Amino acid sequence: MKIYFLYCRKSSEDEDRQVLSIPSQIRELQEYAQRNNLQIVGEPLFESKSAFKPGREVFNEMLEKIKAGYANAVLVWHINRIARNSKDDGDFIWMMDEGKIKQLDTPSKQYYNSPDDKFYMNLEFSMAKKSSDDLSQVVKRGIRQKYERGEFPNLAPIGYTNQKVNGAINIYPDPERKDLVARMFTEYATGKYSLGVMTDMVFGWGLRTRKNKPVSKSHLHRILQNPLYYGYFEHGGELHNGSYETIITKKIFDDVQTALRNKSKPKKIENEWAYADLVKCGCGCGASVIFETKKKYYRKTDRNAEYTYARSSRRCGKCTEKGITLKRFEELVDEKLAPVTIDEDTWRLGIKMLNVKYESEAKIRAQTVENQQRQYQRLQSELDGYFKMRAREEMTGDEFSVKKKVIVEEQSKLKEKIDEGIVGQRSWLELAEDFFTTAYQAREMLNSNVLDAKRKAVKKIGWNLLLKDESLVWSYKKPYDVLLKPQYRSDLRRGWDSNPRYPYGYSALALRGTRPLCDLSSEPNFTRIYKTLHFYLFTLNLSHAYAQVSCPTSLN
Repeated sequence: MKIYFLYCRKSSEDEDRQVLSIPSQIRELQEYAQRNNLQIVGEPLFESKSAFKPGREVFNEMLEKIKAGYANAVLVWHINRIARNSKDDGDFIWMMDEGKIKQLDTPSKQYYNSPDDKFYMNLEFSMAKKSSDDLSQVVKRGIRQKYERGEFPNLAPIGYTNQKVNGAINIYPDPERKDLVARMFTEYATGKYSLGVMTDMVFGWGLRTRKNKPVSKSHLHRILQNPLYYGYFEHGGELHNGSYETIITKKIFDDVQTALRNKSKPKKIENEWAYADLVKCGCGCGASVIFETKKKYYRKTDRNAEYTYARSSRRCGKCTEKGITLKRFEELVDEKLAPVTIDEDTWRLGIKMLNVKYESEAKIRAQTVENQQRQYQRLQSELDGYFKMRAREEMTGDEFSVKKKVIVEEQSKLKEKIDEGIVGQRSWLELAEDFFTTAYQAREMLNSNVLDAKRKAVKKIGWNLLLKDESLVWSYKKPYDVLLKPQYRSDLRRGWDSNPRYPYGYSALALRGTRPLCDLSSEPNFTRIYKTLHFYLFTLNLSHAYAQVSCPTSLN
């Protein structure tokens, strides 16, 4: 007597798109069993799992029960529901050889434990496997073509969405999340935050996953390590150049990786003083200078007073450096800022010259970018040639991977230069304008009541600040140190030709036959303007901008 297990399977793969749903399979098989008086044991067995690879839990459980004697026959909608891989179909036919399975029924055909039927079963299984293998090749080829075109073939990570445009599916920045993701990379690149702190920060910003769940610490770590966000993604062990819009630059990504590699925990600033964590003790122990407020009661006048001091945290335990009051500390800072401070006339003239320089440099920068773009296209053509050679099997997979990796890395560097070239000219102008503006406003920022402004003035101009012998030891950052070198400016002033010849062609200044811009010695207010600006612009390769700026008799 034959006792049947009713088994149904359907997967989401392309091979099963035309297959009946599981409820439809169960209904049809139950009707078939009723018409043919088949004895079905237990409830119908079903699972949504591909048979392309072994490892189906319900199928394996069914075979174990057949070995235990619960049933000796199987009813399925089609024979390819049993297996699409060599292991499962081999196990099934072997159990028929052993007599464990006496019959396999489908609504269209019955397979008995006979040599002919088992031969036909092998053919059916082989055809099912061949169909799956062909489909696998088609899918792999389609995916390979996608990433060769730079289309990301998988589910979009947070910050992107999958969209179909003109028949092609690719990833596009998510308008709701892209700015938050970019902010997350930018903030973490500063090295101020640990992963735990950043996780709390992005939660506070409102960044959530697609399922509206908080971004976990491990998920955040994976995001920060993903090169996809600057334009490259990994697939099949290779790095591919994406054709989608990037959210961050390669430089920010590299800064983030540096911050991730730094195992030390960011130090928390425990107080709200503007100069906290900017100054070190001058005794050499490496301790930070802390700012603390102490209260004192004056009995004679019956009043309380508060005094703020800057002192070493005395990490070495033997520090003898004395502290100073906050008022004295700011006086010392002001003394350091004074030599690099410029007046309003210098500031205005500098901004004017920088804008002239920007216009002249824009054309050169555009030509450089154009050359880099041509070089990028040449590399792409070379890469396309390697793809064709690989398709014709003229090179091995390993050789292709090595060649491709080299070209992709060169393209990545070129792309970064191209992006920097497009925005870099404006960035250069902004940095130079910021130099003049900071030099003009630094002391004003120091004397304001805004903590961020005080901190910015000190942090942008000075570095390696030490509190030593009740004095402030200070090194000037570049290019602010230029303003401390009057001897260089004087040398340049003496070298200026009183009858200048213009290597950059005739200018409005030359055609007028008037005195050069530097000849302002009779006007003391402008002497320092020229000396200061000339050397700074000279260091930035801006000195020829003088020939294009009229003599500033009036700067308003």
